[in-house]
Amino acid sequence: MKTITIDFVRHGQTIFNTMDKLQGWADSPLTADGIATADQVGQLLQDTKYQSYHSSDLKRAIDTAKHIIQPNHFLQTEPEQHEDFREVFFGSYEGLDFHQAWMAVGKDQQLGCKTQAEIIQRYSFDVARDAMHAADPRHLSEDGATFSSRVDRGIQELLTEAHDGDRLLVVTHGTLIRSLVLRYGPDFDALGNYPANGGITTLVAQGTDAGFTGKVTAYNRVN
Repeated sequence: MKTITIDFVRHGQTIFNTMDKLQGWADSPLTADGIATADQVGQLLQDTKYQSYHSSDLKRAIDTAKHIIQPNHFLQTEPEQHEDFREVFFGSYEGLDFHQAWMAVGKDQQLGCKTQAEIIQRYSFDVARDAMHAADPRHLSEDGATFSSRVDRGIQELLTEAHDGDRLLVVTHGTLIRSLVLRYGPDFDALGNYPANGGITTLVAQGTDAGFTGKVTAYNRVN
């Protein structure tokens, strides 16, 4: 049995974030504020001893991770990139207005909801993902099971490669972090308190090469 601690950090603010556009596998650059946030997180975590640094393979996460690593005087200057820690794929809705897209999904699937948060609260996170997949004209958007299984695969890979007691940093994305808190941190409000750009969420994963259990011990820490 092995135990590791993973600090998940949401990337800094991007141009799409300022426009309320859905940004999953689509990418847009960090804003000046996003870079400043990444630098602040680097200063906040400069005395935290990590055994390794990781990020999703999307540029906004990679760039954020580089700014976090810089003040930590760590031999690793580039984050190890993982496709499994990408944001959820929004399919045909990528780049569209966040609010309009979820209103369309709720209407198309006759859920009686106008927002993603309402769908999750009334039904579940997986239902929200499945509803977008069903409403997507091309059915490209990730469904709940596909998304959750790849995120767990990423965590399992970290657990398998790490040593017992290791602490790791992973720069990733808002919906991914929210999904972890909904699954492994029921004491935290992931619906009313969306992960902030630069917010730090801590997951303790315990298990073997065959599987793991997780517990979120801190959510959305910004100082």
